[in-house]
Amino acid sequence: MVKTYSKKQQVLSWLALCGIFVCGVMAGAFIWESKTRYTAESDVQKNLVSCEMREKALLANLYTNIDDSNFMMAADAHKHNADIYDKLIKWGCQEHVAKYKDSREAEFQTFDVLRRIDDEGGDDKRPCSVIERTLLNNIIDSCGDSSKCHLQNAAVYSKIVEDGCAEYQQKYVQKALDELQIAEGVRVDDADVNGSEMRTTVNTYKKLQMQNEARKYIKKMEKLVNPGVDFIMELQRVIEE
Repeated sequence: MVKTYSKKQQVLSWLALCGIFVCGVMAGAFIWESKTRYTAESDVQKNLVSCEMREKALLANLYTNIDDSNFMMAADAHKHNADIYDKLIKWGCQEHVAKYKDSREAEFQTFDVLRRIDDEGGDDKRPCSVIERTLLNNIIDSCGDSSKCHLQNAAVYSKIVEDGCAEYQQKYVQKALDELQIAEGVRVDDADVNGSEMRTTVNTYKKLQMQNEARKYIKKMEKLVNPGVDFIMELQRVIEE
């Protein structure tokens, strides 16, 4: 005898089958989503590890403690370092690109100065004098109310303090501080300062051996513009390096 089912039983059976089907679809979707998310997170982690490993390998090739008094060999060493920073800009971690650009510019500028020494005429061919004369060519006299321009002048003067002749050091320290003060004075709103200007200011204080002033500046900017914890930590590392 064929067993018959009531209409209610038939409906419940169909609902049960649909429920099983829906559960299967949801379980499959969850597994697929989890696998996709895990793969994406793994790729991000792999890229992070890769850029950090590349940075470590490249940084190990930098020349340190270069003796600029031996300007022929020193020029080659600084050019080598500039080339390494070029590779770090291209292959390193994205969050360090700005720092490597600054370092590359400093290395190439020093290389450019040292390679000109043999071509300089006159009696005073000391490397420090050539560095001063060359760097002073980068000073802009008509900055007007451009805070960025005055900060760049301050950076140039601080580089002269760092690499120029000892007997003129104090003069250029004062010039750098004057430019920093002017940059702050002509800025209409302190909140308009950007990351590049902050980095330039901190680097300038560091070259002037004024780490405490740099720390005060960082605290001031932290209150004014709240640039973020990671950026603040980056600026603090600049002081400590």
